[in-house]
Amino acid sequence: MSPVNAASLGDILGGKSSGIGIFDILIGLFVGNLLNKVGDISATNKAGAFSLPDSGGNSQGKEVIGFYAEWWGEDTSSYNSMIKNTDTINTIVPFWATLKADGSVVDRGGNDHLSVVKAAKQHNIKTYLMVNNATEKGSFSPIHNVLSDSSLRTVAIDNLEAYIKKYGLKGINIDFETVPAEDRDNLTAFMQELSERLKPQGYVVSIDVFPKTNEDNEISIAYDYAELAKCVDKIMIMAYDNHGVWSGPGPIADVRWVEDNLKYALKFIPKNKLYLGIAGYGYDWSSKGVEAMEYGPITNLIKQFGADVKWDDPSDTPWFTYTGPDGVRHTVWYENKESLKFKLNLVNKYDLAGVALWKLGEEDPGYWQVFKDKLHLK
Repeated sequence: MSPVNAASLGDILGGKSSGIGIFDILIGLFVGNLLNKVGDISATNKAGAFSLPDSGGNSQGKEVIGFYAEWWGEDTSSYNSMIKNTDTINTIVPFWATLKADGSVVDRGGNDHLSVVKAAKQHNIKTYLMVNNATEKGSFSPIHNVLSDSSLRTVAIDNLEAYIKKYGLKGINIDFETVPAEDRDNLTAFMQELSERLKPQGYVVSIDVFPKTNEDNEISIAYDYAELAKCVDKIMIMAYDNHGVWSGPGPIADVRWVEDNLKYALKFIPKNKLYLGIAGYGYDWSSKGVEAMEYGPITNLIKQFGADVKWDDPSDTPWFTYTGPDGVRHTVWYENKESLKFKLNLVNKYDLAGVALWKLGEEDPGYWQVFKDKLHLK
């Protein structure tokens, strides 16, 4: 099973694999506060009984951004999705690089980058580099090492500038996660310095941030929404992983929770800079662990076990249960084209700049028509 959600808490908590370790549990203590879960949700058996509120707002001119990842050398799922949907996608953000503790930038590999950039350009699709931070080892935090040292920040910016110029990219997307609270000002300083370097040259600077509804959550406090908004062009709020490997079964992106997080973000971030992160995946919970799953395999499970898909009215998301050949009972919550409609209503209601899908190739194929219909795209 390939990993499906790197630009999210699922990546840092190991959501790409089965089972929950002690690290997951410890982090979950913080995540519970960060995500402000809306409590146990009573599921209804009203599959297909959707009631869409008036979206209001403005649905014109929204940008559709697709995160792009290659989990092995010949993984073309993101590429295939991009090519199929060139009439809807404005920008791709390939997950090609990792920033190390010494400020160096390591290429994550994958398919030929130049070929991907060329194909995107042929379809008038812009390409930004997505760079994440190296994972912690014990008590050592690589991202703290870089952010807290002004000279290393400069080294990192030098290397990132060289990378995007090497591949002829149009911008950069910073996906630094689990940044220590003590580095709140350091992260802002890094983004200011990065913007001062790149924006005068015409490059777009963007950042992914965890959702929150206050400044008390240790795991999300490092994102100073107001100060970041002053220096970057785009902010993608990762409004997914409402439930995951650290929790019991529940919606990936409860629409009420998403709206609460958007309302808070909009207190500090101009709507023309804010993008709603959209999930294309789901999770399978059982006594054997928790597994992140793409939409395709989820539909295969439904067919294989004749699962009765239910619709949860409060969260506006689908879910189902099934019992495997080994007698183990599973619960699956996921996102599909119907749940997407409610998220896009929020994009229109609050007149956001657009959406950012994690990730191309794992989504319900029906997403693309919904994007066109709800966002009034050509």
